Amino acid sequence: MASDNSSLKKKNSRLAKENQALKQANQDLLAASAAAGLNVWETEEKSGKLQLEIDNQTGQAVSDLLVLAVAANGRITLNSLPSYFPVGGAKPRYFYRKKVAIGKTEGSLTGAYAGSDMVCLFADASGVYWFKGNRGQIEKIGSQAHFKKLLRQISLNKLEESPLPVKKTEKKKKQTSKKSE
Repeated sequence: MASDNSSLKKKNSRLAKENQALKQANQDLLAASAAAGLNVWETEEKSGKLQLEIDNQTGQAVSDLLVLAVAANGRITLNSLPSYFPVGGAKPRYFYRKKVAIGKTEGSLTGAYAGSDMVCLFADASGVYWFKGNRGQIEKIGSQAHFKKLLRQISLNKLEESPLPVKKTEKKKKQTSKKSE
């Protein structure tokens, strides 16, 4: 009887661990599907700058958005990213914003060329960092420490926030009417 009880305890313990793993996998899947709502694409090349459109449809603001232009012929994954930017090699061309609201935002990458593959890294509202590859695949980076480690691997120890484009506003001429006396 005691051996039956011991084997049931072991089985319950194993099932609890499997259940916890399934719950975590489900949470990761839900977060990854929300992360899939962030899209970046080039709109045009102008004056040596690649113009970007960022569409955040994740349902929440994202932080630490880093868009990289990568000269690649195939699929770029989280693991392969450092091989495109070896330490001591060319610095990546990037667009970086600390916060990106829901909706559309424009940006530009200096020195990038039309046809570059775009990848992006960002944190969701709960602080989990994600990688979105050039083929739309989503991979979990994890914590900010993992994000910073990846930045060091691609020679981006210090990120400077990219300026947003200045919107040109049309100046309306004030029309004044003179009353004749």
